[in-house]
Amino acid sequence: MWLPCTDNLLRNITLDRPSFRVGRYDSLPYDIERAMCEILEKEIDLQRRLDILKRDLEVRYDYTPLSAYRSVDKYNDGRIDTFNLGSFLRSCGHYATEAELLAIVRRVDTDGDARLSYSETAEFLRSSNPPSRAVLEEAERAERAASAERFRRRQMGAGNSSPLRPASPLRAHSTGRGADLGSSSPARTASPARYSSPSRKPVLPLRDEDELVQSLRDLIRLENDIEREKTTLALKSDFNLTDAFKIFDTPYRGSVTVCDLRDGLSAIGVFPTSEELDLFMSRYDTNGDRRLNMHEFNTAFLTLDAYYAGMVNRRPSNHRYPIYRRDDCFMSDTAIQFRSVWRCHFKNEVAAESIRQRLQRMPYFNVYEAFNSLDLRDDGVITRDEFKRLIQARGFYVSEKEAEELVEKMDKNKDGRVSFAEVSNLTATEKTRKAK
Repeated sequence: MWLPCTDNLLRNITLDRPSFRVGRYDSLPYDIERAMCEILEKEIDLQRRLDILKRDLEVRYDYTPLSAYRSVDKYNDGRIDTFNLGSFLRSCGHYATEAELLAIVRRVDTDGDARLSYSETAEFLRSSNPPSRAVLEEAERAERAASAERFRRRQMGAGNSSPLRPASPLRAHSTGRGADLGSSSPARTASPARYSSPSRKPVLPLRDEDELVQSLRDLIRLENDIEREKTTLALKSDFNLTDAFKIFDTPYRGSVTVCDLRDGLSAIGVFPTSEELDLFMSRYDTNGDRRLNMHEFNTAFLTLDAYYAGMVNRRPSNHRYPIYRRDDCFMSDTAIQFRSVWRCHFKNEVAAESIRQRLQRMPYFNVYEAFNSLDLRDDGVITRDEFKRLIQARGFYVSEKEAEELVEKMDKNKDGRVSFAEVSNLTATEKTRKAK
């Protein structure tokens, strides 16, 4: 764990050093202990991420460890080395270096022969908490329903409505909306008046719905970027929310305004524009008073992962006085990452604003029809599963965490569901919100 996998020179230098007796109450130098602590934290973080990815693989009905092994072992010689592993990654669009390939092989290889057998690969791909049979069956049903829907769309050709909703009597099923969403009961021709009735909610045309799904995927990508930056900041052992808030709340009022944010950011070396500050304030100001209290400020820097959020919430203030700079309460690498999170916030909010402007420039895009396309159950709210259902119907995979990030971005009242007003706020540009 402690020695590099690919640099044999450093390994030999470390192994050739003489050992000294260490007393029971002796300790290593602080910088060495801190480096060891960072290695352990990164190992734990890597194992958590790997376990999430392994579990996502295991719930897919078309995945087996043997098929995964054979997809890499294309010569069928019963082993995986750096050559066929590199060929597989290149076919997927990732060009790994020889050192990266060797590091992957050494992590999975347990017998030390620099080759991966099937048993070693299967053991590596097995998650620590495998899903139950009920979860696997539910995932299989959902995947097969989505595949059947995509096949039916290809057979029927491009229509003028959502692939999850019947647009003509030929696509209607006998049991109403439940059958529209993937039922296997035989189709039955219904009356054309049923679907041409003005009581039926209008949905987006196919082209506009494709643009809506693409916009949602772009928002998910932006949220993944900010979550990654927040996680890196949470792993800094000296970062805490109390000192971070005091950088901006110098009068100790308990809230910060746009002017306080601009003043504090200038003091730590971040210089956003007025538009970027307004977008950030609109995103995290939930009560609409144009101020960020401690809870709203913490939301901007806490991850959705409860483990990392709890880690940061439990940290007390550093109490380093006198402070000559506003971010003197943090170490240098923490201050750098803190500024990086702020810059990522501003960059993502500007990109999200450009997505909203792109939707508004579409001549036939309607927010009400977009909400109806997402509201598959017709209950007036959009849940995480409905977001996943629509995006996966277009052939894109969305994980549970990504769908949760999307709901978290739009859900202002934090009830876990997105209403029509919240969807309207998502698609409204900053200029439109100010006009209101």
